[in-house]
Amino acid sequence: MKKSLLFIILLIAHLTTVLHAQETDTLSIDVPEENLPEQSWADSVLASLSLEEQIAQLLMIRTYSNKDEDYYRSMDDLVSKYKLGGMCFFQGGPVAQAKLTNRYQEQAKTPLFIAIDAEWGLGMRLDSTFSFPFQMTLGASADDSLLYDMGAEIARQLKLLGVHINFAPVVDINNNPDNPVINSRSFGENKQKVADKAIAYMKGLQDHNIIATAKHFPGHGDTDSDSHLTLPVIKHSRDRMDSLELFPFRQLINNDLKGVMVAHLYIPALDSTENTPTTLSENVVNGLLKKDLGFDGLVITDALDMKGVTKHFKPGEIEVKAFLAGNDILLLPQNVEVAIQGINDAIKFGMISEDHIRERCLKVLQYKQEAGLANYKPVDTDSVYFEVNKVTNELLERRACEHSTVLVQNYNDLIPLRDLDTLNIATLSLGSPEITAFQNMLSNYSKVDHYNVLKGISANQKKNLIKKLSVYNMVIAGIHNTSIFPGRDFGISSQNMELIDQLSDSVKVVLVMFSSPYSLNLIGHPEKLEAILLAHQDSKIANEIAAQIIYGSIGAKGNLPVSCTEKFICGHGIQTKSINRLKYTIPEEVGIERSALNLIDTIVFNNINDKAMPGCQVLVAKDGKVIYNKSFGYHTYRKGRFVKTTDLYDIASITKIAATTLSVMRLCDQKMLDVDHKLVWYLPYLKGSNKENIIIREMMAHQSGLQAWIPFYLNTLKNGRPYRGLYSKKINEQHTVKVAANLFINDAYSFILYDSILHSDLRKKLDYKYSDLGFYLLKQSIENITNKPLDKYVEEEFYSSLGLKYTMYNPLSKFKRNHIIPTEKDNYFRRQLVHGYVHDPGAAMMGGVSGHAGLFSNANDLAIIMQMLLQGGEYGGKRYLNSSTVYEFTRQQFPLNDNRRAIGFDKPDPKDREKGPTCESVSDLSFGHTGFTGTYVWVDPVYNLVYIFLSNRINPSSNNTKLIKNNTRTKIHQVIYDALEKEKMIELPKDEIGSLH
Repeated sequence: MKKSLLFIILLIAHLTTVLHAQETDTLSIDVPEENLPEQSWADSVLASLSLEEQIAQLLMIRTYSNKDEDYYRSMDDLVSKYKLGGMCFFQGGPVAQAKLTNRYQEQAKTPLFIAIDAEWGLGMRLDSTFSFPFQMTLGASADDSLLYDMGAEIARQLKLLGVHINFAPVVDINNNPDNPVINSRSFGENKQKVADKAIAYMKGLQDHNIIATAKHFPGHGDTDSDSHLTLPVIKHSRDRMDSLELFPFRQLINNDLKGVMVAHLYIPALDSTENTPTTLSENVVNGLLKKDLGFDGLVITDALDMKGVTKHFKPGEIEVKAFLAGNDILLLPQNVEVAIQGINDAIKFGMISEDHIRERCLKVLQYKQEAGLANYKPVDTDSVYFEVNKVTNELLERRACEHSTVLVQNYNDLIPLRDLDTLNIATLSLGSPEITAFQNMLSNYSKVDHYNVLKGISANQKKNLIKKLSVYNMVIAGIHNTSIFPGRDFGISSQNMELIDQLSDSVKVVLVMFSSPYSLNLIGHPEKLEAILLAHQDSKIANEIAAQIIYGSIGAKGNLPVSCTEKFICGHGIQTKSINRLKYTIPEEVGIERSALNLIDTIVFNNINDKAMPGCQVLVAKDGKVIYNKSFGYHTYRKGRFVKTTDLYDIASITKIAATTLSVMRLCDQKMLDVDHKLVWYLPYLKGSNKENIIIREMMAHQSGLQAWIPFYLNTLKNGRPYRGLYSKKINEQHTVKVAANLFINDAYSFILYDSILHSDLRKKLDYKYSDLGFYLLKQSIENITNKPLDKYVEEEFYSSLGLKYTMYNPLSKFKRNHIIPTEKDNYFRRQLVHGYVHDPGAAMMGGVSGHAGLFSNANDLAIIMQMLLQGGEYGGKRYLNSSTVYEFTRQQFPLNDNRRAIGFDKPDPKDREKGPTCESVSDLSFGHTGFTGTYVWVDPVYNLVYIFLSNRINPSSNNTKLIKNNTRTKIHQVIYDALEKEKMIELPKDEIGSLH
């Protein structure tokens, strides 16, 4: 009785509307024939369906893949009993959803339409899947191809799960900062940019056979209420709606949009019927959308279980009104049986004709046919997890973050940071108790000290922190652990923003907001900040990209998608360019699959298991991008302390190029040294000796006749132990040169050491013979010319401004022993484990600083040095060496002497790679050096490649030569070349070689 009464009321209420609709035929489906697919399957299916089954084809129900078996059986029953048209998945997982999709499709009489909200990818709804950046993040990018590629990738993943409809893109223009439901889901406030980006996203989906659904028609952007909770009211005029809110919908429709979702909004200018949401308004759906805008695709209601529609209408009544309004798919009815019965009753009462049901059902079936359901096949569930989590996801996110991060303020062009040797930097993460990915990435570029505070910070804590930070001349602060909700200030605490404001009174502050653009409003006095960067979201990749923009390995490209303050308006953004510092990314960005580098891990683990070394660091940089940077194993075979990428290794003879040769090159550029001069010019005491005619170029190429080495320490031992008069266990006036822990040598001994070199014999034949002795003498020469100790000179001229913090002589002066990898258990000289002191005895007897050994470093620092050389002497916007000098020093010097060497640098053997230090595939232009402790650095200009390998293979004994016998370093090197796309690596003509630098 109640149902009959309900429909009598409905009949009277809608009679006029229905008659008008019949007269004007606005309920009929007017789809041009050429736009429709072959209809034989759709027609035949329609003929097989009863009237109730035709009604059911218009219903799409809510379902989940994270429930129990009882729930899944209930879904089976709904599908099989009512012959439903579709299902929309919400929370769950990809494998479970794929399996359930197959299960439900098996239950269905007619294949189901499967839909999902995947605005920013499957991660919006499903666990164990990927989330792309929000639409507002992408709205900050000028590269719309990002949107197409994202749409295409999302489409690929949806098809793997058997999904046909994506309820995306959101084309609402978000011009209300307080919008609680759209906000970050919108591309922004500029109608043309919203339209352009939405079209690109739509085409990415539809070109790959996923139905795109523009929402929320006619525009949900300018409201401060949520239609999930109430019926929002929008009081704009029709003219305003036409010129703004409807603009992107019109543009998408003109570009062959297939689906539109209608929102639950009350817009009196479009339909003044009291409490009638746009979803249930014939004026809006049939009139505005279909007739005025000419949309002939699928019209889908927003969820019919939302308060925006249930607040004033009941189940059954809702579905009838939605159908009468012109919607094709009735999404998420509260009660399937009531919905079907309601429409059935409306047919009986003459409110809806059976013809209209058939027309609407046929339209849905035609789109099912176009989506491939006429030839339905179950999806493959075995590989779903791996297929939806391909690395292409991360590549796209990295690209998106690079293009979307906005530099909104940059006084005096501070960003990118230059002159790192003038900066004393602290990082401050607000809202994160742990060191963030942002802070870790900043650490790759220079010395920084980290500070972290939670959202709630007391006045006293704030005062103490400001005092600590005031000793720095720059603080780089990040706002973390944010949210998308404007009503909660995006998860940003007022205490944190007050801290930033007060801190900026005493120190330069660079602030990065990992939050919505609207959060810029929370900055009390933005004019007090040196630079402000908007990174939109607090994802790991967004953190890493923001840090790299600050240091200039990536340029800032983004523009604000919305207006935030009078100064920070929509479209504002400061563009910067890369200053050629190393970028940190993934192998796929340079065309290498990470799986191709997995063999590196295998080789390393095999060598650790074989006890060829306790552990190591390996770094690979291609095209100026670090694509592999890992640490393996332990400090010693006793295990206990894992190797970290920030640990320091004794790099042994790599000192020759990373300190001494760099210094010589610098002095050559300054016309203070000439490698074609005799060494005696710079060391006059050589005059009259057998060394007075040695040419520096020949000496640095190891063909000046010098002996390979002199075991200086042997003459300082008595009965196999350090001579007591020459050594002391404690520092005193005569013994200030520290050789190792609790061991000091007489200050004057360095004179004896140099005298031994002076009086050493020369080899009769001036052919290639590797020698340390010339680099002892070069140290003296550099110090005589510069009037500075070698360690201080290279620190001032190179390391400090390059941002190196782990490259130094005598590392115990700055680091604790547990950050330094030990070398040999010295049983022949120092009688102790050498830990934190240089392994080489001669360098140790010189206080740890020599031209041939003594330097400590990590893989990342060495990569920066080698990248600077690869870039022809320029790095971070600063020129350290002339490109011609780099070329001259790294080319083979004496090929006619069967000498492969460059000036200071080692080279591959040009005739037989097996005779040289390298792998087979290096180019003749490559250069580098190896170290006795188990180290190796190499640069290849042809392949734009840097490779670093650091180990302590001599722990506990230098007699362990397994690393050498296994060719470990060169095997790994070859793996890298094997991974490259060799067809792209073309040797340049000899006359173009100089341009490589």
